[in-house]
Amino acid sequence: MLELKGGAEQITTITSRRLVEMLASLSIGLSVSIAPLLVRAQTPAATAVAVPPAAVAVPAAPAASPTVTPAVKVETALNVVVLLPTESPLLRRAATAVRDGIRATAALSVNATRGKVNWIECGYNQDEVVTAYQRCVTDQTDWVIGPLGRNEVSALTRANPPIVKSTLLLSPLGALPKPPFTVLAPDLESEAEAIVRQAGDDACRKPILVESAGAISSRVSVTISTAWRAQSVTPLASFEMGARDRWQRASDGWRKSGVDCVLFAGGSSALLELRPYLRDITVYATSASYEVELERTSDWTGVRIADASLVIDGDSESFAPLKVPESLSPTLIRLFSLGVDAAQLVISAREGELPQQLTGAIGGLKLQDGQYRRAPMIGEFRGRTPVRLGR
Repeated sequence: MLELKGGAEQITTITSRRLVEMLASLSIGLSVSIAPLLVRAQTPAATAVAVPPAAVAVPAAPAASPTVTPAVKVETALNVVVLLPTESPLLRRAATAVRDGIRATAALSVNATRGKVNWIECGYNQDEVVTAYQRCVTDQTDWVIGPLGRNEVSALTRANPPIVKSTLLLSPLGALPKPPFTVLAPDLESEAEAIVRQAGDDACRKPILVESAGAISSRVSVTISTAWRAQSVTPLASFEMGARDRWQRASDGWRKSGVDCVLFAGGSSALLELRPYLRDITVYATSASYEVELERTSDWTGVRIADASLVIDGDSESFAPLKVPESLSPTLIRLFSLGVDAAQLVISAREGELPQQLTGAIGGLKLQDGQYRRAPMIGEFRGRTPVRLGR
């Protein structure tokens, strides 16, 4: 999963792992046409339509019914500002993936019939989000998608821009959003809850929580523990990975004591190292454990994961039209998915209100208290690739 933090860190090379850690706080039907992506766009002026007068009866001829010409409805374009940190060296890759997801959704809508959409791209650097909002959002704006980072979201909602339009924030606020703000943010917590439910459905009776070091692992661990207590009276044992020389002895002890599944809270490098010790124990993990494509020598067959639908089921018919770039890592596919869903929601809100539910690219979405609650997809690895469970 993805953690996005602001700040003035000086980073020249961003590894996939580093990108994930920065983006982990970020707690995919299409039917509109797209105008060219512009730096700015103005709402086209409505065209006056002349209605011919009613026909006049000719003397000495039978009376004729008046000819009525129906009024022609003039459609105005939907103006959507895409507010992303594409000018930030630190966050450009993440922002570009979200933007590409929005563009992919827009491209699929070119020949649809709901009406024209102007997508107005508004890039900013990390510390300039309020200025960028003021520069790009006008009275003609209908919707704003963004900003992306948690710090930028906080800064924008604390500010008081002269013009504020309906805005779909792509990172959580830490509190319930107030109109006109709505939150769409994929989160690790929903994934942790999903793997606990799946373990229960799979009749796991004696699980053990295994966690590695780090803030992301800690977040997942806390949610797993809370969800398990709410679901089962069976105590949940835990194990901190620590030094590798402990793992063999620990896993042997788990087998002897009847442990039948591992609820894993940690990153991909930790799971890659631990996996050989758990061949006959089912492992449940979140997207935090699947950051990059697995090496050819890796075999995660049987590992079950909660993740974005596009990551797990990307080759299905429903997602095939999106043409996701093959070069994207799992981490960037999740961000691409976020852009896809944001664009779909805003397009669907042409008549004024966001949809209450959406089967999206990051998972099933349901609007509640100004935030989209997410139900991620559950997949199972076959070799190095996850597939939808039951497929």
